[in-house]
Amino acid sequence: MKKEKDAIEAAVDSSKSVLGRAYDDIAHPTAKSLGNTLSLLPRTVGVWLGKWEKWIVNGEESIQLTAKAVAEKAGKIPPEKLTEPEPYVAVPVIQQLSYCYDSQELREMYANLLVSSMHADTKGNVHPAFVEIIRQLTPDEAKLLKFLSGKKDQHPLIDIRVLGEDGSYRLALKNYTNISKGVCDFASGIFLYLDNLERLKLVEIHDRLSLADTALYEPLENSPEILQYIADVQEMGHQYQINRKLFALTQLCYRFMEMCISADSQ
Repeated sequence: MKKEKDAIEAAVDSSKSVLGRAYDDIAHPTAKSLGNTLSLLPRTVGVWLGKWEKWIVNGEESIQLTAKAVAEKAGKIPPEKLTEPEPYVAVPVIQQLSYCYDSQELREMYANLLVSSMHADTKGNVHPAFVEIIRQLTPDEAKLLKFLSGKKDQHPLIDIRVLGEDGSYRLALKNYTNISKGVCDFASGIFLYLDNLERLKLVEIHDRLSLADTALYEPLENSPEILQYIADVQEMGHQYQINRKLFALTQLCYRFMEMCISADSQ
């Protein structure tokens, strides 16, 4: 028992050490460099750039909070499974922490990724691209991915088409879903969120596929937003058509979720 306790304590100290070394290498020189730069600039420009000091201070706090989270999570790894994270994962993670000081969701993803890279059973599944993926997520997108991680792999989407007299159509509304309501702080951003997740290869949007269970589309088609949209189209004398489609999580998304969201359950 004492040997296991000692091993866990060593793991916690190791995780703190990794973050601490990166903190010394990254945060302190940045602060010193900023101070030197500001002293050489005209007063107006210097005051403007001085706001970066908040970024440095909060960045240091972000590193400390993440170090604490990593230490807690690493303590749950069996001693015989502990391993040192690869620098090509740990170093860029630390570099990005200063940018997400105000987002617990993003910090949690980085912490889970570090812990996954410290577990012998999952270390081989940690790809350095995951750091870059997190960097390109908003806090709302992180919340959305966490929500989707416990759901089905396919989800309903609808388009509203305005029909022309010659049989042609134009898209009046594309990729509508209410999945962000109650999940994201800015639910109306779901259109941009889906576009970004598709760009990152985390989801695939299928325009010509639909879910077999048509009942899943009813909450979308009967939502107040869609009913109002249809009423506006009809008021202008146009015919409309609803196109049922879907978006699906990719294999990359599942692996990303396992390493960056589900690390606590390993």
